[in-house]
Amino acid sequence: MIKFRTLKKGVPMSQDIYPIGQHHCYSCLQWDGVRTYDHEKQKIKVDASSLGNCRISHSKIKGTAFCDNYYPLR
Repeated sequence: MIKFRTLKKGVPMSQDIYPIGQHHCYSCLQWDGVRTYDHEKQKIKVDASSLGNCRISHSKIKGTAFCDNYYPLR
């Protein structure tokens, strides 16, 4: 079951689909933001503007941010 966060009552947040293997926070094990992984398509669905906690820098970062300290999803 997939849950979507909402901005206003009944209106889902914008979700974008990105390829896996990019050096962005949305595809890193150390980022704990909200995302959905589609194993068959090798794609990640994430809200581009959502913030997640980076366990390396200990700060809130957008999922689309680029990082040199990258640990890919398996």
